[in-house]
Amino acid sequence: MNRSFFKKAMVGTAALATVLSLAACGSKGASSSSSSSTNESSSTSSKKTVTAADKIAAAEKLIEQGKYQQALDEVNSVTKSTSESRALATDLQNYIAAKKAYNNGNYDQALTNLNTVSSGSSAIKEAYQSLRIKITAAESSNSTTSSSATSSATSAKTAAATSSSSSSAANASVAQSTSEDVIEAFATKMGFNQQGYGIIPVQKNGSVYRFEVRKNNQDNTVANLIGIYEYNAETGSVTKIS
Repeated sequence: MNRSFFKKAMVGTAALATVLSLAACGSKGASSSSSSSTNESSSTSSKKTVTAADKIAAAEKLIEQGKYQQALDEVNSVTKSTSESRALATDLQNYIAAKKAYNNGNYDQALTNLNTVSSGSSAIKEAYQSLRIKITAAESSNSTTSSSATSSATSAKTAAATSSSSSSAANASVAQSTSEDVIEAFATKMGFNQQGYGIIPVQKNGSVYRFEVRKNNQDNTVANLIGIYEYNAETGSVTKIS
């Protein structure tokens, strides 16, 4: 009787131990699974998606450093482009082409390549204005010198050089005080915000600007004058002077 009782007790104890052991294993497994799931979730949330806005911000910093090709590469590496990233890419392409033409002494080509800014980037607007000032000065100097090239007298040459220098400086000064936003607004209104058109600020009186507009020929080597316009930035009105 006692032996039977002890056997039953021992069997019961063994069964209980097995149940407890299995329960402990299950608890550890659940804990491990939960921990793994938490780690995966944490890892996923720590991976930030790089957006077009991030790429544009990085490109702006490169533009400020004068690294235009790197800025273009940065914008072009956007996984999902936006209208703003595409506009900035276009602005950079035009700027790089204009800068190359300017450095090679092809001022007409530089002017028409530059055209107008289409993005909202403040960094590229500053770059455009800086280059436009240089192109304006070079174009003014070339124009005045060319128109006086037929004169062979020493005094006439001196006068032409003086006139060229002063005209160049004056137009460069006007370009410096004319924001790219004003040029873009005028160009958009008149349909000049396209490749092939070049705009030179030549006069400013308060909010009234005078622009010289040129259009390149078919092989993009010469930009012919198509008109001089007055633009009122406050009213948006445009008058063709010549």
